[in-house]
Amino acid sequence: MQSIVVDAHGKINLTLDVLRRREDGYHDIKSVMQSIGIADRLIINKQNEGIELETNIHITTERKNLAWRAAELFFETMDLKAGVKIKLIKNLPLSAGLAGGSGNAAAVLWALNKLYKTDLSLSELQEIGASLGADIPFCLQGGTLLAEGIGDQLTKLPDLPQYYIVLVKPNQSVSTQRIYQSLTNDMFGERYSSGLIQRLRANLDISAACGNVLQGVTSMMIAEIDLWQERMLHEGAKASIMSGSGPTVFGLFAEKTDAIQFCQKWKDRKRWIAWTTPVSTGLSQVKE
Repeated sequence: MQSIVVDAHGKINLTLDVLRRREDGYHDIKSVMQSIGIADRLIINKQNEGIELETNIHITTERKNLAWRAAELFFETMDLKAGVKIKLIKNLPLSAGLAGGSGNAAAVLWALNKLYKTDLSLSELQEIGASLGADIPFCLQGGTLLAEGIGDQLTKLPDLPQYYIVLVKPNQSVSTQRIYQSLTNDMFGERYSSGLIQRLRANLDISAACGNVLQGVTSMMIAEIDLWQERMLHEGAKASIMSGSGPTVFGLFAEKTDAIQFCQKWKDRKRWIAWTTPVSTGLSQVKE
């Protein structure tokens, strides 16, 4: 096998609780994460040496891109004298709280493990990925998972019921580091996750249990976040919150027609907007 095509699915946070600030500067979280159908596509080809990255968006430095760094780390870890050419087709917006970059890194690690027949297990790939980014272990596995620790301790949960997920990303972006640094002590602790997990396991409606403690911080910097939440709830969403550190807002719609109508009403060049559905995996190999 000389090449693999893989879709790297985005994710949303159905809940996000920040439990505490750690001595190493990171934060312990408790979050129910869900993979979504919208995905970046990566075409990954073996080559004798070097790492090449081609993409449909402008990037300032290839070597800072997570896909590049994942390839470099893989070859270093496995002590392989080999190379790869990566063609990255971005469909997820940048700096959106949807784990686009982490998914790209996960796809590269997974594909190189296949192409070079290194036979690493999922947990071994996740261990490598965690050193690059806290969301990469989730993206390697995907589906509906509880994420704890810095996001790298994962527990499988029952699949999310069928919803149609609308996503809106305002044009502004935020720094994840800045958002976490802005948290105050009264925001630490668990508010949402256990309640949603209980409802998932009991096969009950989870919409009232969704929540993200970071939304109050990010929305102070980007007021449009709360506006989109209000619009979605007003137009039929069962729940609407911000994903990750933002600024993307998502809504869970019970009816496909309502999700499509919302997108059609608000779609223009001022923002990225799309609808999708939950998926049960973080990565999907594309058969050519």
